[in-house]
Amino acid sequence: MKKVILVFAIFSTVLLSCTDRDDDVNMVNIRIKNDTEFNFNEVRVVEKDTVYENIASGGFSEYYEFESAPEEMGLTIISDSTTYNYTPRVLAIDSLPIGFYTYELGLDDENQIQFNFRIDY
Repeated sequence: MKKVILVFAIFSTVLLSCTDRDDDVNMVNIRIKNDTEFNFNEVRVVEKDTVYENIASGGFSEYYEFESAPEEMGLTIISDSTTYNYTPRVLAIDSLPIGFYTYELGLDDENQIQFNFRIDY
């Protein structure tokens, strides 16, 4: 009987202590993915005056929290060799709902920023 109670207590403790990353989310969380062949020294989100630093080629940044954010924001990307600017095609007024999102940044054949928005599940 003691073994059954002990197993039940351990199982209950483990079950109740497990949390998911979005259990305590109360803001918009955005990270950057570098889909280029070079490293980003800095990615500045112009509207929010926020800087993501040192994103390796093919890598991800940490998530940064924002009280509100649209699907696209103006960006300045600084690498070792050059600086790129991205201006959204349409200025979004609506803010994203609370959650996790990724701005995937790449370059097209004309060295223009390719901006892809992704919802992270």
